[in-house]
Amino acid sequence: MRLTKFQKVRTLVQVALALALSVALAACGEDEKQANEAAEWMKSYSKINPPNEEWIATNVAVDDKGQVVMDVLVPDPGQVDMIKSRTRVEQFHIVRMACPPMTTEVWSILSDDQVLWVNLLEKSQGGLYKQVIGASCRR
Repeated sequence: MRLTKFQKVRTLVQVALALALSVALAACGEDEKQANEAAEWMKSYSKINPPNEEWIATNVAVDDKGQVVMDVLVPDPGQVDMIKSRTRVEQFHIVRMACPPMTTEVWSILSDDQVLWVNLLEKSQGGLYKQVIGASCRR
């Protein structure tokens, strides 16, 4: 059976798409694996090295976007008020005080396009946690 020119092109396109899809799926799996490994590392690290020395990491997880997200409780209401009184740019710099140093292993676990996000939380009157501000850690 002899293929027409159109059938050959169509077959090549199908093969190329299948190959591209398999590479993309493999990359997604690797990103997910790296994010999970980074989240586990951050859980252990934050127990020994509390963010900003006084703050408490309450949760570290991978969100639906593949970002590693660390929730950090600021237990001192005075600090929370001070953070809220600052400009948005200053607040972002304050959030980044909770980020691990660039020399820590988490940065070698994550790929360059993966994000480590930190949410600063306050305790509400009802005892629940409420977000004050969030930002990504800089590389």
